[in-house]
Amino acid sequence: RIAAIYSAAHMDDARALFLFRTPEPLDYHYRDVVRQKQLLRQRFAGMGWEVPRLLAAAEETETFYFDSITQLRLDTWSRGRVTLVGDAGYCPGPVVGGSTSLAVVGAYILAGELARYAPDYHAAFAAYEREIGDYVRRSRGFAAGAANMLVPASEFHLWAIVRAAQLIDALPAWAGRALAKFNAKTIRLHDAIELEDYTTRQATS
Repeated sequence: RIAAIYSAAHMDDARALFLFRTPEPLDYHYRDVVRQKQLLRQRFAGMGWEVPRLLAAAEETETFYFDSITQLRLDTWSRGRVTLVGDAGYCPGPVVGGSTSLAVVGAYILAGELARYAPDYHAAFAAYEREIGDYVRRSRGFAAGAANMLVPASEFHLWAIVRAAQLIDALPAWAGRALAKFNAKTIRLHDAIELEDYTTRQATS
C-alpha cells in the first residue's frame, strides 16, 4: 500500500492518492461510496505520516473516486453489427495511463476500415481488430508493468520508489528535462505506432 499527496500546475489544490493490493476482488458496489470509504479506512488503518489526516479529509470530500486497476481482456471486440472501441473494449486500467491514446487510435482505425470495406462491416471489424491488436497487447503489458511499479509489493520495493522519487526531485532542471524526453521517446509506446493514411484509399466494392 502507498499513500501520497500531489498537485500540478493546472490545479489550485492538492489531492490525496491511496493505492493498495488485494489478493481477491473487493466486495463493494460502485455507487456505494460509504462502503468504499470504509474499505479505504480498513486498508490504511495504523499507517503513519499524514495518512490519518488524509483519511479524515476523505470522509468529508465530495470529490472521491474509488476503483480497481483492472484490464478488460476479450477474445474479440465485435459481435454482429456492434464493435467496441476504447475503454469499452481494451482499457489498460485507470492510473497507469494510455486509455486516451488507445481510444483515439482505435476510433481512427475503425473509421478507416469501415470506409475501406463499406458496406461490409464484418470485414471492417475483422480488419480493425487485426490492425490494432498488437498495439493493444503492448499497451496492456506496459500498463501492467506500470501498475506493479506504482503499488509496492514489499518494503524494499517501497524504499526503492521513495528513493527514486527523491533522486528525481534532486536532479537539476536540465537533467529532469532530459529524463522526461528519454521517457517520452523510448518508453511510452503510444508515440511509436504508425497509422495508415486512409484518405489515400478507396472503399472496397
